[in-house]
Amino acid sequence: MRLFLASVFTILLLSGFLATALFVLLFFAGFIDAAVLISLVILFNFVLWLVSPKLSDFIYRYFFKMRWMSLEELGKRSRKTVEFLENTCRKYNFPLPKLGIIDDKNPNAFTYGSGRWNARIIVTEGIFHYLEEDHIVAVYAHELGHIKNRDFIIMTLASTILQLLYVVSQILIRSRLYESSGRGGSKREGGGIILIVGIISYIFYLIGQYIVLYLSRVREYYADEFSARETGNPNALSLALIRIAYGILANPDNVELINTTKHMGIVNFHAAKSTGLTYHISQKLRDASILERAFLFDICNPWAFISELNSTHPLTGKRIRRLCMLCKDIGVKSLFDFDKIREEYQVDRRKLRWNFVKDMFVLFLPVLLATGFPVIYILLHIGMNSDILSSLFVPGFVVRLAFELIPFWLIIIGLTIVVRTLYRYPRGRGKEMRIVDLLCDVYASPVRGRKVVVNGKFIGKGVPGFIFSEDMMMKDSTGLIYLNYESWLPFLGNLIFSVSKVNELIGKEARVEGWFLRGLSSRIDLDYLKSGGEIVKSYVKLLGILSGLIIAGIGLMLIFGL
Repeated sequence: MRLFLASVFTILLLSGFLATALFVLLFFAGFIDAAVLISLVILFNFVLWLVSPKLSDFIYRYFFKMRWMSLEELGKRSRKTVEFLENTCRKYNFPLPKLGIIDDKNPNAFTYGSGRWNARIIVTEGIFHYLEEDHIVAVYAHELGHIKNRDFIIMTLASTILQLLYVVSQILIRSRLYESSGRGGSKREGGGIILIVGIISYIFYLIGQYIVLYLSRVREYYADEFSARETGNPNALSLALIRIAYGILANPDNVELINTTKHMGIVNFHAAKSTGLTYHISQKLRDASILERAFLFDICNPWAFISELNSTHPLTGKRIRRLCMLCKDIGVKSLFDFDKIREEYQVDRRKLRWNFVKDMFVLFLPVLLATGFPVIYILLHIGMNSDILSSLFVPGFVVRLAFELIPFWLIIIGLTIVVRTLYRYPRGRGKEMRIVDLLCDVYASPVRGRKVVVNGKFIGKGVPGFIFSEDMMMKDSTGLIYLNYESWLPFLGNLIFSVSKVNELIGKEARVEGWFLRGLSSRIDLDYLKSGGEIVKSYVKLLGILSGLIIAGIGLMLIFGL
């Protein structure tokens, strides 16, 4: 019932955004071409929804060597999975989906179709390589949950409404700008209102993108719940998600396959790597608390919520916490006790919130100043008693204003880049730490770095197989981490360093100092590295400061006509 309400709420909200723009559009009338365009968008999405399964079949068969798998073949790999599929489809009265497999060790599973009647479930070879039988059943159950919940139809409706919002906003904005330029013949009454509504429609479109992503995450949660309740074992899917994350880390990325399936795969590939790494470390050190502490970032840190906004999938830690809560409903012991974990590690919520507020202020400082300054400028030049709103719609006014403000914007952007750089890379000596402790730091931030020192060995380039990668991967006894290097000479200096130096460093023990940052993934922005008797300096902080000063300097030169 909650899934139904969440879906209805999302669709109605998006429909409301769309209706607001369409009603005003119809009110002003005369947009016959617009009506045709909107009809075409709807027709196109309807046809695409019907034929997309066949198109997807072609893509996966001819580009990724997918082949169809019979129930007999699946039964040889996992008899329990076949029994589960047959029993569940019979229970909910829909046909067995077509089954496919891709010969790739990177574990993944996804489903697509127009509805229950023509659904497909595709898995990679990695699913059978890394998972035990109960985990395999749980993965297929998750995909079957998408089919049972009619996610194909719901997501198609949401995406169509989003596209229509964009179309309507562009029609309204461009029609008004066309008239203002004098090329549209006589001006239609209420042109200023049309432009405002067009801008509002575009804002609705931007908001709608995040609402559709939210809907996608909700439906992932309920596919998880379907798997947990139908198998009676939420822990099986929890372990499957963790092991899939490890499999992603252990195998080279098939970039094309990942990009093609990133919205449909069972996990977010980029976010899963952190879970996979901490799982590997916990197994190696035989310390389950490492994985528990790593999940605290997903659950408690506000930046985890922000990073999730652009994702079609919930963070792994949040999914596992919800599966553990379902264990109580089903009556089985959960894999993790998250209430106990929070109490044991005593997370300071107040500190997390305060750090987040500071980070957000610094992050949005350029936007605040760049948008606030034009308001002050307009008030000073037009006058407090003038009709400012009507002035904004004078032909060419906005363009002239933008050109006048360019020097001031450059100064604002340049100075705020300096401020953000100084905030991101604080002064002081680094604290010596293990990589595992960095990965388990619940207070980590992608905006404010933590000065650290790490001892370990360089094991490869930051981008495996890319000869011009100047960045590196470093490993200590507890894990590995990405190192970001910057030469004093942008691009060319990095290129020279990648070709002449990186290969010499690989395999050597080293001591590095830099700033640890964490978003969806983790890295250290280097200050320096020391290997043997050689010291290599990195200039991430200096380049940030210099680039900001140069931009601000250009703005000053424009103001004084130099």
